[in-house]
Amino acid sequence: MTGITPQQLEAERARIAALRMQMLEMHPFWGYLLLQMRLIPELTLPEFAATDFVRHIWYNPVRTRSLSTAEFGFVLAHEICHQVFASEERQNGRELFKWNLATDYAINAIIAEIPVPGAPGWYGERLYRLPAGCLYEPRYRDQVAETIYEELCSRKFRTGPETVDLFLSDGEGKQTKLPGVSDHGGGIDIHLPVAVDADGRELLRERISAAVENFEANDRRGDLPDSLLRRIGLLGEPKIPWRRLLHRYADAVLSSGDYSLAHPNKRYQVDDLIVPGKYDEEISSIVVAVDSSGSMTREAMRSAAAEIRGLDAQEITLIVADCAVQQVIPFDELETFLERAEFRGGGGTDHVCVFDYIAAHRLNPRLFIGLSDLFSRFPEKRPPYPVLWIVPESHGEPPWGKVIEL
Repeated sequence: MTGITPQQLEAERARIAALRMQMLEMHPFWGYLLLQMRLIPELTLPEFAATDFVRHIWYNPVRTRSLSTAEFGFVLAHEICHQVFASEERQNGRELFKWNLATDYAINAIIAEIPVPGAPGWYGERLYRLPAGCLYEPRYRDQVAETIYEELCSRKFRTGPETVDLFLSDGEGKQTKLPGVSDHGGGIDIHLPVAVDADGRELLRERISAAVENFEANDRRGDLPDSLLRRIGLLGEPKIPWRRLLHRYADAVLSSGDYSLAHPNKRYQVDDLIVPGKYDEEISSIVVAVDSSGSMTREAMRSAAAEIRGLDAQEITLIVADCAVQQVIPFDELETFLERAEFRGGGGTDHVCVFDYIAAHRLNPRLFIGLSDLFSRFPEKRPPYPVLWIVPESHGEPPWGKVIEL
């Protein structure tokens, strides 16, 4: 490629791969969406990037080389936001130049708030950094593009958009000419005049739903702009089968180990990236606590307990308790016990005794799963392992842990 050596191009591709991994591990919602896009180098771009909203992101490696890694991550997240918030579809006859400005202001305000998650002492630090000269005003935080557009219509602009001719490759030898494309001067990208058809819109909605599912399956780790998605009608309440959520969540915990920014992945430090690293592998053990108080039905307990038996764990310990621990079933007796399903109890509900038992016997599970309606008492301090609650439709709220409704 003219203006860049093969080594420099490969370095930009490596940065993209590292940024994908960082986003996937820190913010599973955004990382999933970026993973669906094909990133193609394109030297004709007069800005850092462009997207067709559905399948491709083009980037100019000559220009992106001038960006820090945090700035390059901002550019990639910006392009993903154009597909998430359906920028092209929502124009609805508005003046293109001001609409392009409005969408960039809205998107940049969102990305500027994406945090570095999970590390003590890093509170308030942002993951990405806005490239110099790009559109950003803090007062547009939590505003949709339509509202920003109405304000921009009251302003007078000295200059309008410029036009550029683009030649974009699909990465497989086919090139498309786009003459006279409007450059709104947003400082990050060119907004392509590419209409998203009905199939593309359906694909995006399915992709967003899958990204939310990925967010849920990863213990709601990282950022999710759910309120904004709902305000523009792109997201309803996710309705995901509880069994699928259970398996996805448990598989993520048991197969990948715990991630911590206190143990950063050294592989990416050379690229100035902070990516959570794994703890040392441990035995994939689960403690399942069944609430046997009078408010829980035996049918619900049997159904959930049988599903948990099928999880890919090396050890499962079952604790049956109401206001006291009634039964403790070791792994080698679990199958026989579930066939009989003789859960003792029927009194009040108290989970303090359950977590005290786990601590006293040093079970130290990789994952705790509680079957309960959550009308209970809980320890003041959160335990040092992931907690998952499987609950009936009518239930209380726990002080911590992920909740999956039956």
